[in-house]
Amino acid sequence: MIRKMIVPIKENGDRRNPHPKKISLPRLQRLIPEIEIYAESILRTVHEALLILSPDLRVMWANQSFYKTFQVGPRETEGRFIFDLGSRQWDLPGLRTLLGEVLRKGFEFHDHEVEHDLAGIGRRTMLLNAKKLPRESNNQEMILLAIEDITERKREEAKQFELNLDLKKANDALRALVLIDDLTGLYNRRGFLTFADQHMKLARRIGRDLLLVFLDLDGLKQINDSFGHPEGDRALVKTAQSLKGIFHRDSDIIARLGGDEFVVLTIDSFHKNAEIISAQLQEYLDNTSAQINCGYRLSFCIGMTRFNIKGRMTINDLIAKADLALYKNKRARSNIAKSSVLSVGPG
Repeated sequence: MIRKMIVPIKENGDRRNPHPKKISLPRLQRLIPEIEIYAESILRTVHEALLILSPDLRVMWANQSFYKTFQVGPRETEGRFIFDLGSRQWDLPGLRTLLGEVLRKGFEFHDHEVEHDLAGIGRRTMLLNAKKLPRESNNQEMILLAIEDITERKREEAKQFELNLDLKKANDALRALVLIDDLTGLYNRRGFLTFADQHMKLARRIGRDLLLVFLDLDGLKQINDSFGHPEGDRALVKTAQSLKGIFHRDSDIIARLGGDEFVVLTIDSFHKNAEIISAQLQEYLDNTSAQINCGYRLSFCIGMTRFNIKGRMTINDLIAKADLALYKNKRARSNIAKSSVLSVGPG
């Protein structure tokens, strides 16, 4: 059995329409004043300063936020040319052009930042937004200008920037304390291991072999005992300066590992062998000794090893291998010295 659907009938005889009925023109006209009241109430409670401008850029209306922010009243504001407000303090660079573009072409502009000294309240930073309001049939065109005072926000941002800058400086200083040798200004062991590891990864990536040079200063204990520890420190500093003179590229990593031990990690193609490096370094040291007339000769022993990008050696492996080469060179030099003594001894 099929039942007929019964649709309720309104008193005027029309079937009930699920869609709302259109508001009649008289009803709409009666609602317009209410809508205007609601709209004005909303504009008055907005925290941003608002101005409504006429086509000749006179202030037709301002909300309470404008009066409160810029410490003026309706008498000094309404009906006046915007650029004449407050002894022409609103005659801001570019604002006249922007408002003209809004009127002529209907453009909008958003977050136009201006900074200006305003009478009575000081220097302020503001974001300006403007939009052309729709024109009703018998009404003139208007511009809604919104002004957001962001002075305090900018000050907080500046403070935060300064704090971040101070924090970066503190971190850089701390990093220097952790990674730099105080006496020579070279990297310390921690700094060398940190940057050498990065260097080795880069070398593998670009396909360049590296050379590790390990050396120690001869006779540091004798210098300290004979001339004092300040002179021993000066000898270490001069050795560091000589290393910088030879290994002067940005890619060279030079460090004092501790005591009289120094290490350098450099691109292999720049130096051919240990003899060339030794000769260059000894020349630097001899020139330094002659200049300062220190009463002793700076010398050193050296050991070298190469880092092959196809191998699996770590930086500690390289240091250990170069240290072993240095030890062998020391022993060989000691044997030569002993042979020389024996050759001139009694027969």
